[in-house]
Amino acid sequence: MDAQTLGETARKLAPSVRERARQTELDRNVPAATIKELQEAGLFRALQPKRFGGFELPPTAFYEAAIELGAACGSTGWVYGVVGVHPWQLALFPEETQEEVWGEDPSTLASSSYAPTGVVEPVDGGYRIRGRWSFSSGCGHCSWALLGGIVVRDGVPDHMTFLVPASDYAIDDVWHVAGLSGTGSNDVVIEDAFVPARRAQPTASQLGGAGVHANPIYQLPFASVFANAITASTIGIAVGAVDAY
Repeated sequence: MDAQTLGETARKLAPSVRERARQTELDRNVPAATIKELQEAGLFRALQPKRFGGFELPPTAFYEAAIELGAACGSTGWVYGVVGVHPWQLALFPEETQEEVWGEDPSTLASSSYAPTGVVEPVDGGYRIRGRWSFSSGCGHCSWALLGGIVVRDGVPDHMTFLVPASDYAIDDVWHVAGLSGTGSNDVVIEDAFVPARRAQPTASQLGGAGVHANPIYQLPFASVFANAITASTIGIAVGAVDAY
């Protein structure tokens, strides 16, 4: 799939996404049927490495697809923007970690919550983490979560991202809101979990990705790639509002 095809695919799916928009809000979650359509169309693989079944498209193509979906259903566009950008970040982890996520199933998805609201304890071979992370959009459709935490080294705090499998956390259904009510942005709760070093990484670091995948998109700054994914979804919502008016 190329950039043009990605946009065309998103536009073709927009009508069915729009038809489910009201039910999405009522259910407080993107329907499984919608996620399946996006999966089968390959939209979640836009930024995923080719080695693991992805397309390695320019981020701008991914953003345009998020705008199309956001215009049809704000919650669906938001979840696509957030969950769909995570394959890019996963590509920055060591190859062993990427194999762990996508080796058996390239369609595997991950949610996130980057605020460092949990407790992190460095231990031999990795970290132990526990706590509650809020606003994990689309988490009910995902098998992994990227969670933020602070690790202090020589007195200097460093924001880390910890990749945790669904078997290590529970989802607390707390998402009862007015805006973006269909995003299923519930809390991820961990009692106590061990995260091996291969699944922990400084959030701002590009170490690992550049060495595993040659495509320069994996050398872009994390803040730019992720922030624009959120922005694209929001632009889509605004476009949908203008269209409705």
